[in-house]
Amino acid sequence: MKPSGPFQLDLRLADIYRKASSLDEDGLEELCPSYTEFSRVDVRYTDHCLLGQGSVKSVYKAFNNHTKRWVAMACLREDRGADFYDLFVQEVWLTASLNHPNIITVHDAGVDEKGLPFFTMDLKGDSNLLDRIQDQQEDRHELLEIFMKVCDAVAYAHSKEIVHLDLKPENIQADEFGDVLVCDWGLAKWIGETEADEEWAGPSHPIHNMTLVGEIKGSLGFMAPEQVIPGAEKNYRTDIFALGCILHLILTGHPPFTGTKQQIIEATRKGEIVPPRRQYPEQQIPEALEAVVMKAMAPLPEDRYDSVKLLRNEIFNFLSGYSTLAEKPGFFREARLFLARNRIPTTITFLAIVVLSAMSVLFIQNLERQREKTALERERAVEFATQAENVTTLYQDELDRSENERWVLARKLATSASDLKKLGIFIRPVETVREVRKLVDSAFALNPNCASARLQRFSLDCIMLDFKGALNHPVTLDSDVADYLLFVNAFSSFNFSEEHRPSVLQLTEFLYNPLVIDSSHPALMERVVAYDHAARSDKSGYAPVVKALLDYVNKKNDDLVMQYDAVASSLILSSNQKIRLVISSEWGSNECLLRFLPFRSFKPVLSEQLHLGDLQGLQIETLDLRDCKKVVIDDTLITPTLKKVYVRSGQLDVEKLRLAIQSNDHLEIIEE
Repeated sequence: MKPSGPFQLDLRLADIYRKASSLDEDGLEELCPSYTEFSRVDVRYTDHCLLGQGSVKSVYKAFNNHTKRWVAMACLREDRGADFYDLFVQEVWLTASLNHPNIITVHDAGVDEKGLPFFTMDLKGDSNLLDRIQDQQEDRHELLEIFMKVCDAVAYAHSKEIVHLDLKPENIQADEFGDVLVCDWGLAKWIGETEADEEWAGPSHPIHNMTLVGEIKGSLGFMAPEQVIPGAEKNYRTDIFALGCILHLILTGHPPFTGTKQQIIEATRKGEIVPPRRQYPEQQIPEALEAVVMKAMAPLPEDRYDSVKLLRNEIFNFLSGYSTLAEKPGFFREARLFLARNRIPTTITFLAIVVLSAMSVLFIQNLERQREKTALERERAVEFATQAENVTTLYQDELDRSENERWVLARKLATSASDLKKLGIFIRPVETVREVRKLVDSAFALNPNCASARLQRFSLDCIMLDFKGALNHPVTLDSDVADYLLFVNAFSSFNFSEEHRPSVLQLTEFLYNPLVIDSSHPALMERVVAYDHAARSDKSGYAPVVKALLDYVNKKNDDLVMQYDAVASSLILSSNQKIRLVISSEWGSNECLLRFLPFRSFKPVLSEQLHLGDLQGLQIETLDLRDCKKVVIDDTLITPTLKKVYVRSGQLDVEKLRLAIQSNDHLEIIEE
């Protein structure tokens, strides 16, 4: 809308600005009440409410008048003299130096009107880990998740060369919304700090939270043996022991040490720990977690976990369905865990086989019914000549549909056979070949001309070295495995089966001949050896077979020398050229080819680099790497039986090597 008259300037805004610029104190308070209140705060912290009291400090709930929020305020107890001041301030500095989401955060520090030091922290919920454990409705899985967060915090502190030395459930805040905070770093120290460095005067009896100060420092029931032995070294393994005690409490609902104060101290000193499954059978504690507790709480520090990270990974592996190093799992334990982790794929595969088998039966029954129906229609065609053409057309349509269904089902069975062979040929070779052959036979029963079924049957015969059988149903020249015919024709007399295996000399000669015929099929040769090794009852004198397999994979490297001593159970492998010990492809096992020989001691003498991961699958106790020019640590090596590793001084990073090797035994790395 247009103005009805001439424009006139409105001076009211300018008048307001002039009055605001010349405000007195009352006017400023009316205009800026929050700023005025903020500027008039004389006492920063008010409304103190005691939350708890320890041997050195008291913790209050206090209101910060500046930030308008409640905080936790830790103050030195009034009955503590000046000899406690530095201890308190050092705790402030140490805690403030730690920046981790699971470690309490220091917001402010200073000296109060009484001259006593204080500091403020986050004020979280009023529940700690002990409260969560004692809550009978609490899920054990959730408590283990909290425990892993505690491990993360302690591992971070250890990375900063700081040990806590007073870990217990009461010092861990854990609310229902997932916040987990490790608190009370009053006894913490830097690793390497001597007892003399941490000496301070104080009482020698427990106060309130049972923290002992003076000669013995820690909390009853959660101290490691070295904490009750004057002068003993305390390091990151001391915290690992306390974490083991906390894990024991999570699993059983009881601390590992009970009784009077003196009984607990004496049991701690002796490291007398009853396995939790034996002491609390009603708790149904998994064997794997009991093994983790017993290793973390080993009386001797060197027998505990090497780091908190390893302890945390044990709990993660358990929750993820994997085995723990502490339980020293066998083959059947690993197999059960594998099936549990892959329950859905395994169930789907099993159900697919059942469904396909059921479909085969139903189809055959349906085919019989169709044949009966066809016969009836033919009779009607004779009786009703006028309708013969229509009936013939209907019959042909039904027959074509049935034929198409048979072919589709045959192809699906052949595909399942291929998947099963790829999945199990290196895990259970003999059983896998049996089951695959059943699927292939079912496919041929449905469609004798199924090309994919013919390919699978030909592949099985090649793996078993039944070349005579393979020639009875050879693949076509355009097949994916047509070049296998070169081996089949060269050894057409081979007619071996699961019960009848070739001699070691025959198998060795066979492996050397394909090297001349066609050297581009290492995965096939590994499958041949894997099946033969599993099917053969007498494996003595098998070293030439393994040497021939290595020569095929490395295209007859004349520098490759293998010295195998069956009596001493040792193997020395030397070469001046680069060699392959693993067939890294989707058709290979991705495990070391030397696994077909039994030996406990292995010494590679290589001028070229050795990848540590290439030794996957070896069951050895001693590994000598001193004569390897270069060892590449690029993958984790899982060797449950490995006990000793020899390296040259300065050859490689020993700690990196230790972390890369997963063994069930205590691993000793010797530098010479």
